[in-house]
Amino acid sequence: MSHIQIRHLSKSFGDTKVLHDINLDVESGAFVTLLGPSGCGKTTLLRIVAGLETPDEGVITSGDQTFVDTSNGVFTDPQDRKLGFVFQDYGLWPHLSVAGNVAFPLKMAKAPQSEIDRRVREVLTDVQLTEHAAKLPEQLSGGQKQRVAIARALAGKPSLILFDEPLSNLDANLREELGQEIRLLSKQLGLTCVNVTHDRREAQILSDSIALMKDGVFHMFGRPEDLFRAPRDVWSAQFLDAGNILPAGLVLQNGRAANAKVLVPRGAFHLAEAVSPIQAQALNCIFIEDRYEVTAVLAGNIIKIFSDRSVAMNDTIHLAVDEDAILEF
Repeated sequence: MSHIQIRHLSKSFGDTKVLHDINLDVESGAFVTLLGPSGCGKTTLLRIVAGLETPDEGVITSGDQTFVDTSNGVFTDPQDRKLGFVFQDYGLWPHLSVAGNVAFPLKMAKAPQSEIDRRVREVLTDVQLTEHAAKLPEQLSGGQKQRVAIARALAGKPSLILFDEPLSNLDANLREELGQEIRLLSKQLGLTCVNVTHDRREAQILSDSIALMKDGVFHMFGRPEDLFRAPRDVWSAQFLDAGNILPAGLVLQNGRAANAKVLVPRGAFHLAEAVSPIQAQALNCIFIEDRYEVTAVLAGNIIKIFSDRSVAMNDTIHLAVDEDAILEF
């Protein structure tokens, strides 16, 4: 069952149309990321779902609630949409404790104090911040501040959470750790989540599905593995950093158009055991996780390949390629 349905949504600012006939179904309990470069419309779409912007046309429903229906003049105020919002910059009140920040939306909703106290304890337990309840935001790390923001979004028991680049202010290791925690928490609590980011790694960590946006439309939509393994065109492959984009004639035989572009995944190249027609000059070799990543020049094109052994800078390397793994555009 779809938790969110967006139908024929459009939005312009002046003469600039930023969203073109957007249609999206987000299943209950799913985590969907709107991924794309600056100016593609992803943040505007999230703000429209949140009620912070008004579309020119379209309908948005969430369960049995209608957020927007422009043809019938329906617009539900943000505070009545029963959703949580996690901001990029945390948005914490500096003069309130962790518990006070989490309690704030419940107080605004005039919930009984006993319910507020109980709910604050529950969500601080969920985000592993119980021992920090009395601290002020300035006493917390970036990761802890974001956990407070998540706890505050959860306080009112929304079934829909919106995330605006929740990991962008964190260092690389913490992004990975907190991203996996957010995903696990969303599954444990059965939350439906919509996230916005320009970071492909964040999208991969968090998402069940990714909507890749370009120029106000969904350029691709699907599971992370489907997008990264089979981008639809050169632009998608470049934005997703899905592999090496090369002229077909460098890696394929059998009369294909020599200048046509193909995508060669990093793992499709292998260091050949003998002399090979495909030769490149090594520029760099670094060890990442459990393998080497070799950067090299192949006929004037910079390529990256994975290897189980190191190579020296400026060495000529001979390459074999798995043609079955190559994607032709």
